[in-house]
Amino acid sequence: MGVVLLKNLFAYGQPTGAGITTTSSKAHLARQTHSGEKAVDGSCVTPTSLSSGDIESQGPTGRQTPTEPDPPCNSKSWIRGAWTALTGFRPTPRMISDAIIGLADGMTVPFALTAGLSSLGSTRIVQLGGVAELIAGMISMGVGGALGAKAESDGFKAKMADTLKLVLGSSADAVDLVHETLEPYGFDLGQRNVISDQLRQSSEKMVDFLIRFHYQEKEPDSSRPWSCGLTIGLGYGVGGLVPLIPYFCVGVHEVFLALYISIGVMAVTLFLFGYFKTVLLAEQDCEKSKWKAFKGGLWMMGLGGGSAAVAVGAVYGIQMASPAMEH
Repeated sequence: MGVVLLKNLFAYGQPTGAGITTTSSKAHLARQTHSGEKAVDGSCVTPTSLSSGDIESQGPTGRQTPTEPDPPCNSKSWIRGAWTALTGFRPTPRMISDAIIGLADGMTVPFALTAGLSSLGSTRIVQLGGVAELIAGMISMGVGGALGAKAESDGFKAKMADTLKLVLGSSADAVDLVHETLEPYGFDLGQRNVISDQLRQSSEKMVDFLIRFHYQEKEPDSSRPWSCGLTIGLGYGVGGLVPLIPYFCVGVHEVFLALYISIGVMAVTLFLFGYFKTVLLAEQDCEKSKWKAFKGGLWMMGLGGGSAAVAVGAVYGIQMASPAMEH
């Protein structure tokens, strides 16, 4: 029985005991229903003792839960499907998160800077200052993202080393952690003892179990540092280039015309960015997702507009204070 329990744990990714049924184990139990195999607790699972409705309605704590999952949101599926069809590349959730970080900073900080520099009355100043900030920001954000991902990877390795040291040095403490991990899932003492005895036979399996289920850690991809830094840096550059473009399309002394164009372009861009960012990350409920996406667009517009207003006010304040300071 202990072998079966461990097989369930490592094959399906979540502890499956009395009172819980994970998504993967539902399919396993459904196969047992037709074959008459024995369940984890030793009882024979037959069509009369376990129906598909019982499996679907069983929740993590044994309470009844809705049997029908929420339908997928068509807008989210359409956006992701269109991106995959156009680029042939399917980004991971972590890459989407990194791109959002870079784009969000890139569309707010340079926009606020260019708006503030516009009060000096020359597009040339805005161009030079904006490009310099954009390059420095790309490098800084990219390096920061890479270092953060490297620290995450180093943290995982340190946790692995500490866990291995614990398992090799004090197996009793490791067993206590196994019991602590399994108890909330409804495993009785006998089942927990069986699993603990099986895990103690292999320090590698014990470490793997504690990392995956007790600490709930996942090993980062080895390419994560450079991909994170590159994605955040490029996102910052793309986002920061948008408010700068109008200043290259007008005359040297038409800075306020460029500013008004930049404000209009950024208002639309910030709203669309906030909208689609929320759609990609929101829950499955389409109606709620649309409303949250609309609020996300407005929030992004307010954030970028507020940053620009503060920057312009600061520059005007310095200009007004300069004559007084000279006297």
